[in-house]
Amino acid sequence: MLSKQRVMAAARWKEVDQIPIFANKSPMGPKLIGRKLNRAFFLDDAAMTSSEMALLDLVDDDVVCLNLAPALQDVLGARLVWPDNDHPQFGAPTISSLADVQELADGLEPSRVIQNEFVQALLATTRAVKKIIGETVALEVNCYGVFNLAARLMGLERLMGATLRQKALVHRLCDLIAGTQVGLAPHFVDAGADILSIGDGMSSPACISPRVYGEMALPYLTQTIQGFRRTGAITLYHPCGGEYPIIDQVGQTGADILYFSELVDLDVAQKIFARRHAVAGGVDPVHSLFMGDERIIDANIKQIIKKLKYKSGVIIQPGCGLSPNIPIINLQTMVKSTRKYSKNMQ
Repeated sequence: MLSKQRVMAAARWKEVDQIPIFANKSPMGPKLIGRKLNRAFFLDDAAMTSSEMALLDLVDDDVVCLNLAPALQDVLGARLVWPDNDHPQFGAPTISSLADVQELADGLEPSRVIQNEFVQALLATTRAVKKIIGETVALEVNCYGVFNLAARLMGLERLMGATLRQKALVHRLCDLIAGTQVGLAPHFVDAGADILSIGDGMSSPACISPRVYGEMALPYLTQTIQGFRRTGAITLYHPCGGEYPIIDQVGQTGADILYFSELVDLDVAQKIFARRHAVAGGVDPVHSLFMGDERIIDANIKQIIKKLKYKSGVIIQPGCGLSPNIPIINLQTMVKSTRKYSKNMQ
């Protein structure tokens, strides 16, 4: 099977030749082409394309993943601090009241959003990557979830307090964020995206209770995922962060793939969601991929796959995003070990 065929089959619980592997490799790409991971990089479609192709050649996993998060933050007016060589960091809050949300909403005309310079750069990258890979490898566009983005507009501490004291503000802001993401989705599918995904660690049990999650995050995560599904793309949702307390709720989003942190046993998740949702995750991004070596990574992958009941409906993936400093050889080992141990599964 081609990589894309394998991914699409696994997402739909159909027969696969081996388990697909997503390496979360994008942060390692800029240095391969002599660039830094900074603002200029995210505005340079040629550089982003070259970076992803260089990584795909080296790591040889089953997906190319492009990052829409910087573009969304810029569209929503977040004040960002751009390090010399890292992802953008949160700056000063821009939202503290319903009036601020209304002012933001008034400026989010669809034509203005689509013409944003970061959005245009990523659309050009999506088209360029698709032209190169065609139907051989799956192409994913990844976004932040509603609480992740709300935290970058309000500040995390203020957002957490607002879930108790300013509920109307949180609901209005999350609805606006979800609507903005859903509005952008068809443009990226038209450009070639096969998978649309969101990650939302700020709404995980590490930050809010299962009750607050169900009341204030889940409706807008579901709104986003269902909007993505209407484009015909495969959808992936990453709750990120000790997800067992909300594991009975995350499937309500309707995501095709539920991508868990390493704190959730992949075999347990697969059994819970068997033939309803595919699951992804399993690999420890710190102790295995960052601090480990080839022997440790191989043993980690072997153990994960040994415990799985089914060969389909699952994707091996690091439990979260990766540091740009993870050695490429560790990602190559993860890919090779996944293919080695999953080929002979029944």
